[in-house]
Amino acid sequence: MFVPFFYALLRETRIDRLEKFLIKQHKNPDLYISYLMANNRTAEAEALLEKLIAKYKSPARRALYTAMYAAHQKNTDAIKAVLTNIPAGQYRSYYEAAVLIGEGHLEEARSLTAAVAKPWMRNSLLSEIERAKGNRQEAIAYARQAWQGCKGVQRYVSYKTYERDLPEALAIT
Repeated sequence: MFVPFFYALLRETRIDRLEKFLIKQHKNPDLYISYLMANNRTAEAEALLEKLIAKYKSPARRALYTAMYAAHQKNTDAIKAVLTNIPAGQYRSYYEAAVLIGEGHLEEARSLTAAVAKPWMRNSLLSEIERAKGNRQEAIAYARQAWQGCKGVQRYVSYKTYERDLPEALAIT
């Protein structure tokens, strides 16, 4: 019973199955928020974020949800406000780099990406750096690597993001 759930959550690569899985998770706000953000359902995602923040008392957990939503909205001020509550590690480095990119400190962001262990996260940041520099082809190449390097729910979110922002990254070459 748990194997299909965890497979979809962590290993699935087919977008249609991931979408069906996430839609079925409408009663699980921890997962359903990913579906809402990926599909730009901002008002619903914001309401669900408020529920998640009220549900969890851990400042670290609250900060991660807030940073995730703020990154989706490209709101660097909101990310900066919660950075101190995110424990040191790859997520903090990821969001610190996202802030630097948003503020135009691209070389500092590039050096910070070395602290991000997951290749898909690193490639996603590098794609954003190249996009900010105006290097669309390099951004597409990094985005393609990021998308192909992740599985499960993150693959779905990446797919929907690149479908909207860099559709060339999803083209089969």
